[in-house]
Order: sequence, then C-alpha cells, then structure tokens
Amino acid sequence: MFNRFNLDNQYKEVSTNTENTKQIDNKTLRLMAGVTILFIGLLVFLGIDNLLNNKRLTFKDDNSKPIVYTYFRSKKANQEIPYFNVRNKDLSQINDNISKYVKPYLNNDKVKISYEYNTSGIILSLVVKINDEENYKVKFRSYNVNIDEEKLLSDEYLINYYSLDSSQIKQKVKAQLKTYFDEEVGNYFSYDEVKFDNYLSMRLIDSIDTTDYAYYIKNGKLTAFVPFNPFSIYGEEEYFQEKHFNFVLEEAPAE
Repeated sequence: MFNRFNLDNQYKEVSTNTENTKQIDNKTLRLMAGVTILFIGLLVFLGIDNLLNNKRLTFKDDNSKPIVYTYFRSKKANQEIPYFNVRNKDLSQINDNISKYVKPYLNNDKVKISYEYNTSGIILSLVVKINDEENYKVKFRSYNVNIDEEKLLSDEYLINYYSLDSSQIKQKVKAQLKTYFDEEVGNYFSYDEVKFDNYLSMRLIDSIDTTDYAYYIKNGKLTAFVPFNPFSIYGEEEYFQEKHFNFVLEEAPAE
C-alpha cells in the first residue's frame, strides 16, 4: 500500500508537470505567432511607405526641394508665389495656371498673395489665396493631385469621393457662418439690427456657386475656401481672418 501510494503521487506529479509544460508551450506559441504577425505587418507598412517615398522621389523634378516651394517673394508687397515641383509635363502646367492667376496682382502692395499645401496619403492639395484689399475681394484657387497616378483631380471627383452634393455643401457652409454670426453679435451689431438672413445677404453667400469654391483636402478632411464678402457697414472685416474662409465639409471619405 505504501509503495502504491508513492507511485500514484509520482504519476500525479508527472502528469501535472506535463500539463504545465503544455500550457507554457501553448503560451509561447501564441506569443511567437503574435510577434510574427506584428513583424510581417511592420514589413508591409515599411514596404508601402518606401513605395510612396520612392514614388515621390521620381514624382519631383528637383529632389533637393520640397514638392511645393516658394519661387517668388515680392520685395514690395506681402506676396509669396508657389511652384509645383513635378516632373510630369501635364501636371507642370499647374505652374503656368498659377502664374496667369496671380499676374494681375504682382507687386501690388494692397494685394496679399499666399498659399498652403497639405499631403493626405496619396493626395496633395495646394491652394493659392489672394486678398485684394483695394477692391474688397478675396479669391482662392486650389489644385488637388493624386501623386500615385500623377493626375489632377476634379472638384466633382472630390465631392463624390466624400459623398456630398451641392445642397449639402451649402448647408454646411451656412452652418459654419452661423457660428461667425453668433460671435459677432454684441461686438459689431445686435440681433435687432441684423438677422441671420441679412447676415448671409451681406456675405453674398447665395450668389456664390459651389463650383466657385476652392476644394482642399487637409489632414484627410474635405474643406472648401469660400470667397464670401467680409465687408459691411459694421466694419466686420476686422473680425474675419484667413481661417474663417476655410470651411470643413466632411471629416473623412465615405466607406
């Protein structure tokens, strides 16, 4: 009986150790599998990133400079003109288009010219801004390029890509203008003096077609620069800054 008891205990001990070993082996296998999946994912990510970087190197005409850089800076006025650094001949015509667009305003100290650009994935967006204080006007022109396919994207393509239509765009612009209106009340006019409908009329927003908006993708968001009228008898031009002309239309493309 004594010997049998010892044998049973030995068997149980060996059996328990075997089960523990199996559990450790299973945990190790799962850990190794997880590490392997992460490693493969990293390689794929780096591979795609390298492809994009290589694409951008062949995409640019001068690899020592950014994709967009300032090629003209006026000594007489606050003006900076961008240059689209691209090898593709069709896309390089964007530079000719920009030159014609800004030419009437060059070196006019009452006209500010600036630009900004943003790269969201494979789409590069560039917008040129003109603030003509002499004639009380603001103007915008944008260019959206698919770097991967080396082609200029139309406004219609971007609007469809974000599943919007002109009616929705107008509503979103007016909703953002309402926030401006609420901020101006008490500082420039009262609710009794100006109703929101009057405010929209002063901005001339209904006379500006959505085809005249400059669509611009910023950090994945579809935005539009809208050339509304910032001037009125209430001196509102002091309130409006450059950021107020940029309206967020959609946070992300439709899936």
